[in-house]
Amino acid sequence: MNWSTSFRAALAASSFAIAAIAQDDSFEQLSLRISTLRPNGAFVIDRGQNDLVQVGDRVVLTPRNGAAVPGTVIEVGERTSVVEVVDRSAVLPIGTKGHVLVPRARRAVKPVETPTVPPPNAEPPPPRKDAGEEEEWKPGMPLLGTTRAPRPEERKRTMTGRVYIAADVVRTLDSWSHSYLDTGLDFEVDNPRGNDGGTLFFHGAFNWSTEAASERSGTDIRLYEVGYEHGGTRFTPLHWQVGRFLPREMPEFGLLDGGAIGYRREGGDRVGASFGWLPELDEDLDSFGDMQVAAWYVWNADITERVSWGLGYQKTWHRFDQDRDLVVVKWRYLPAEGWTFASTVWIDFYTGRDELKDRDIGLTRGNAFVSRRWQGSGGIDLSWDHEEYPDILRRELPQTLTPITLADAHQDRLSFHAFTTTGSVRWFTRLTGWTDEERDGGAVEVGFEVDDMLGKGARTVIAGFDVQGLTNDVLGARIEQGATYGWGRLDLLGEVGFVHHQGFPDNRDDLLQYRFGAIATTDLGSGWDGIFHADVTLWDDDSSFAVGVYLQRHF
Repeated sequence: MNWSTSFRAALAASSFAIAAIAQDDSFEQLSLRISTLRPNGAFVIDRGQNDLVQVGDRVVLTPRNGAAVPGTVIEVGERTSVVEVVDRSAVLPIGTKGHVLVPRARRAVKPVETPTVPPPNAEPPPPRKDAGEEEEWKPGMPLLGTTRAPRPEERKRTMTGRVYIAADVVRTLDSWSHSYLDTGLDFEVDNPRGNDGGTLFFHGAFNWSTEAASERSGTDIRLYEVGYEHGGTRFTPLHWQVGRFLPREMPEFGLLDGGAIGYRREGGDRVGASFGWLPELDEDLDSFGDMQVAAWYVWNADITERVSWGLGYQKTWHRFDQDRDLVVVKWRYLPAEGWTFASTVWIDFYTGRDELKDRDIGLTRGNAFVSRRWQGSGGIDLSWDHEEYPDILRRELPQTLTPITLADAHQDRLSFHAFTTTGSVRWFTRLTGWTDEERDGGAVEVGFEVDDMLGKGARTVIAGFDVQGLTNDVLGARIEQGATYGWGRLDLLGEVGFVHHQGFPDNRDDLLQYRFGAIATTDLGSGWDGIFHADVTLWDDDSSFAVGVYLQRHF
């Protein structure tokens, strides 16, 4: 069986999320989007020095399937930052939303001025400004000022978002089956009525695809999310969402067409529930076939929410027949510095109507992440992931599973990443091991990154790798080169690998494979960014290639 990343994306209800909201006194939660991809698996986000982002800040990326992925800022520019994620197999397309946690203490306070004695004929002080307006700091005042910050309903109406066009032309094995065209609109309106303090959101797209595996190749209009959200802050503890959305406190339950309501207690604890329908995970996102009710509780040690755990229960019906009983348990420890820990498990409870599972309780999915960064010297990431198929009536995969596959299939994976910095050189290694119901395998990669090696201001990566895959083994090396120029940024990739195919005849089981890639990012003016990429793979007498463009305008 093929446990590909597309299967991970399909399990919308089986997703990792460490997104307990860390927003009050210790951290400021800045929303963000992925704006660019890097060949080495890193991501560029649209937050930088202007937003007080620094190297080492924690990032949480939340794709539409709710499978939130933790990461760390490793480079910072004026308006953008580069994020390295713990799970390098995660599917995170451009436009994926998330947030970065910025300590509120980083906000610079106004300097203390030397007080002066006013002259006898000095003008009387101006009247105090209305609540919510910023009062100018004066000597003798507290350093953080005397007026409170404006509440959500007192802020001006703002609209942020993007419009985008993406196209890929892919040729592989004499087929054009993976080519596509996407154009979409994604926006949020804060305080849309000027005094309500809520958020109106929308994301829709038009898609044309030649995907061979799809039963509905052709055109689709996709509505990814639309709705309204209000509250959930210390000012307005009652929180509610309505529309098509991921529940804020429990996105692990998946995309929902319906409503959610919750309440935030004074100490930061949150309780909530939701009702609605789960859209099908296909091109059209059809709904109203799977009804669900869910409830959850998220405990926080204090209002900083750096230590928290959550418990949720979801009950589903497939076309009015009882289907799934799912429990989600998650926890995290997220200090400002030091080790970070996060874990989530999805547990299915089976009854007599579930005939293919020979147990009452099944760990459908589980994962854990441990991470540590030492400023300027190195870091460690360790992750574990377990997956298996749940026995449910709802169809979450395009293919039909045999009873044996449904009953026994599973995969466990353990990954380790470490790096150390000496001067301008960053040495790194990545180790991965996996096992399933039939076999096991793994991968090892060792390499280094160095600045100014092949050009001033450029970064070069040289690495060797050995991959023991499901059906083939690859031993190879790669070189990456990335640099920023006056017109934008260019990243190049070259890779050579010796591939051994298992189970092939002796005269066709070994081959050399070459891969070359390039990504160019540039500012097109008038708010438009352009990302152009090309990828070519050559082996024996065959080849494949992909060329594409991604244009987006932020507003």
